[in-house]
Amino acid sequence: MDSTAIYQKVLEIHDHAMGILRSMKVPPYPSQYKKFFDKLFAESADEALRKDQENVDQKVLSESKADVTQYLDMLENSVVSFIESHSGIASVVEVQRHYIDNAPSDSAEKFVTFIEGLSALNQNMSDELEKAQSKINTLNKELHEARASLTTDELTKVGNRQGFNEEMKLLIEAGQEKKLSLVLMMIDVDNFKYLNDEYGYVAGDKVLYFIAQTIKGMIRTADSVYRYGGEEFAVVLNRCDVSQAQTIADKIREKIEKSNLLYAGKNVHVTISVGVTIHKQADTIETLVERADKALYCAKKSNKNCTMMFDW
Repeated sequence: MDSTAIYQKVLEIHDHAMGILRSMKVPPYPSQYKKFFDKLFAESADEALRKDQENVDQKVLSESKADVTQYLDMLENSVVSFIESHSGIASVVEVQRHYIDNAPSDSAEKFVTFIEGLSALNQNMSDELEKAQSKINTLNKELHEARASLTTDELTKVGNRQGFNEEMKLLIEAGQEKKLSLVLMMIDVDNFKYLNDEYGYVAGDKVLYFIAQTIKGMIRTADSVYRYGGEEFAVVLNRCDVSQAQTIADKIREKIEKSNLLYAGKNVHVTISVGVTIHKQADTIETLVERADKALYCAKKSNKNCTMMFDW
């Protein structure tokens, strides 16, 4: 599909989304528009259009990440500079206190005024040091929060695709020379389009949040869960073998299946399908995700609501 055809197709989806918003008298805020556009795009986009979207999204993400990274680097440098610029205060205070503590006893009367002034200066500088430390703590907290916001999915409050890629990059580098006891689970919400159509997008959002938090509450602190995209989640299990992964996956799946969800007085029955694979030596992110996706595909084709393992 050439650029003109892609442009025309995306414009048609945009017009359709805006038409729906107008007919429903829904204000086209970005969040509202995105829900309808994404739904229509998922229903009508072919492989070429999806590939073009991935390329554009990756370019925008790279540019955005570069801008934010530059900002975070500046913020981090300011913290370091702040620490360095105030590090001398403590040493000065200590020198002054040492000088007072070792002053000759026979000179106490002669230097009493000097010592009183020096003590006052010590107190002032100690106060300034305390303020400086408080500022450093605040800057460090803001830096941590800024970094966390880049890798957190706003809706589900778990990691996002960028966070997944960053963690996997570090893990994969460690696994180039050896096999790691690392398991990747790909989880997809069954019949999610039906849930949105039947109960509405607000209910769909609540289902995604519920599933994300359920998974987070059932894995260990050393493990991680990410919203990989749409209604799909990725779970990284560290120091885990095949049997443990099967048990964890089935517990999560059964917990969600048996949960009694209510929305607007209606029962919402939710199930998930799970694809599981284990790390192999020299894996890349792409090969690991591909195997987990294949396992997930098999689970979806096997009447859903089940766990499939890949090539042991």
